Amino acid sequence: MEVDYRKKRRRRVKQTLSLGERLLQTAHAAREAAKQMPPGADQVQLLARAREAEAIAQLEAFLRGPTRYPPRRP
Repeated sequence: MEVDYRKKRRRRVKQTLSLGERLLQTAHAAREAAKQMPPGADQVQLLARAREAEAIAQLEAFLRGPTRYPPRRP
């Protein structure tokens, strides 16, 4: 009765884009997909995902920035 205790290997991925850039790409893709959809709940959900990704990207930029002033609202 032999037991195999090998460790599971994590998949390591070297990110080529920063978190903020990936979030903005996600937001752009969600907005483009929402433009192609008819009005409805799915379109609203995609637009909400885009707004959320943009807000997180702004927050991430604020936290990484040299100054600690809150981001201005448009």
